[in-house]
Amino acid sequence: MNARAAKWATVLALLAVTLVTIWTHESWVLRPADPQWLHLAPIRWWLAPHILASAVALIVGPLQFSSTIRKRSITLHRWLGRTYAASVIIASTLALYIVLTFEQPYNRWVMGTMAALWLITTLFAWMSARNRNFIQHRLWIGRSYGLTFTFVGTRFIPDVIFPGMDYYSMTALYWLLIVASLLLPDLIVGGRALLPGAPKGPAV
Repeated sequence: MNARAAKWATVLALLAVTLVTIWTHESWVLRPADPQWLHLAPIRWWLAPHILASAVALIVGPLQFSSTIRKRSITLHRWLGRTYAASVIIASTLALYIVLTFEQPYNRWVMGTMAALWLITTLFAWMSARNRNFIQHRLWIGRSYGLTFTFVGTRFIPDVIFPGMDYYSMTALYWLLIVASLLLPDLIVGGRALLPGAPKGPAV
């Protein structure tokens, strides 16, 4: 399988996982009598823009990794990046407020850390692009979208792969996805340097 086919296979797999997640975990929005509506009523005015901005980031994010878009229209690539960054800044800021104000104290550390890192990695991605440090930009935008995609991971894994996870397992899963989001972009971008026979760069 060549690189292009592998990329499309990855995109389709992530899309399938996302659709399954929305159907299995979020379909309650189609049921007006669902008790989840009552549970979320106190934060609905904060949650609604958070969900909207997060959805935009989830959809627009993968387009940032398209070499075809980047080569054909750098202007479109930049505007997609601005849209993604603005969406994440809004969504992560609201997430921080919701977590610190409404979430149970024992959940604040892991959820607050995730929201804060989501904001920080996105700001660093934007700053590195502004400074034309495109290698760092690729790394930070990869970390940022990894944290964006935790919306899917924290729902798909306990709903489909390991149903019935308890609180401690869920907390461990959150921390695992945070660490994976921060490390995987480095392995994807620079992982070849770890393989035997990789070309040696200049000494630092």
